[in-house]
Amino acid sequence: MATTTKELIYKTFLELLRQKPFDKITVRDIVEKANVNRNTFYYYYSDMYEMLEEIFTVTESQIVETHSKGFRWLIGFSNMLEKAYSNKKIMNNICASRSYEYLETYIFKSSKMILNDYVRELADGKDIPEQTLDFAVSFYHYAISGCLSEWYRTGMRETPDEIISQFILMFEGLALIIERAADKEDE
Repeated sequence: MATTTKELIYKTFLELLRQKPFDKITVRDIVEKANVNRNTFYYYYSDMYEMLEEIFTVTESQIVETHSKGFRWLIGFSNMLEKAYSNKKIMNNICASRSYEYLETYIFKSSKMILNDYVRELADGKDIPEQTLDFAVSFYHYAISGCLSEWYRTGMRETPDEIISQFILMFEGLALIIERAADKEDE
């Protein structure tokens, strides 16, 4: 029963988030629509921000789960973009609120995880200093995070496939950088 009630509250929150910006949703809105009392809400969540964080935590854990099964960067970013695009109204309403920083934190953490693994995979078996690898991850991480952030903020006008095709070009450059770094170390 407890899980069912929590799921009801969570799904009600998502439903409301499809309709209006996060800043316009209140605990009262959620409990009235879910037909639960206020104490029940606070039993599961300390506040609205905890619910918002849960959205990103759930999505991130799905990416990590996929990741642990041996996916590549393309699948990771595709999953991330498709999930956002299929929930465009929710994403737009998060972006239209002061809670946007929660989305940016999610973008930042997820893209770093994907990029770190990709760079390590490219460098596997090559004698490249850790500092060079860390710099490559940071450089591309900030670039990708910035692009994703802008995509979300501007209403996701491009499809995930269009964004991925741009990322493919960028990652070809990253592969060349890793090769050049390996060649430089061999000299």
